[in-house]
Amino acid sequence: QHRQQPSSATIVSNSSNCNCNGISKMAEQKPPQPKLKLCYFNIAGKGEPIRLYCKYAGLEFEDYRFADRAEFQKLKEDGTLPFGQVPLLEVDGGKHKLVQSSAILRYLSRIAGLYPTDPLIAAKVDAVLEQEVDAFIANTVATYTTRFGIPLDEDTKKKAYSMITDEVTPRHLSYIERLLESSQTGYLANTAEPSIADFAWFYRLGSYLPLVAKDFAPHLASLEQYPACRKFVAKMKDLDAVKEFYADSK
Repeated sequence: QHRQQPSSATIVSNSSNCNCNGISKMAEQKPPQPKLKLCYFNIAGKGEPIRLYCKYAGLEFEDYRFADRAEFQKLKEDGTLPFGQVPLLEVDGGKHKLVQSSAILRYLSRIAGLYPTDPLIAAKVDAVLEQEVDAFIANTVATYTTRFGIPLDEDTKKKAYSMITDEVTPRHLSYIERLLESSQTGYLANTAEPSIADFAWFYRLGSYLPLVAKDFAPHLASLEQYPACRKFVAKMKDLDAVKEFYADSK
């Protein structure tokens, strides 16, 4: 599995076997998977949990990465992107276009036969997945101010980042720390195997925070005050699919 760089269109063939309690593949033979094409920038970002999950779930997909922002802007202007945002998952040669990361992850989990069949377990997975959005919405607003119609001058933005660093992010991390401390399996929704919520949070804790907080909040970047979160990141990194994904990306 070799992945090209800018403007790449790489077919990623994945395979894995998983027997899970509450997250299990269908016993009966599944129909062939749809043709999938993930369109995103040539960065990790919101595309990374999707790429990682496809690897884990054994789903083949075309990993298409824009050559530049102009390519994304063109799709935005011509109406290809339903909400003007990416990631975009094209299904069956573009017959269907899916956006919003959480919706894409749920869809992939379902077609892989890994979405929880127990409604209660499914709701718990969904709750943790939605919490990932809530936990980092302040960062998103402070970074992309005009998108949300909240223009901030530099002084106000500095104060906002200070509050996010000192209060908002630690509060949300404490929620996740408690979830992991009470989990018997080490996964966020206490599932036997990692769910889509785990992949979303793995990216945030293992890649996003170390990148954005390394200069102004090293204690958050290192998760030094959140040992259960550190253990979770290590557990996810130790998955064969995750190790193979990053080995192929080098």
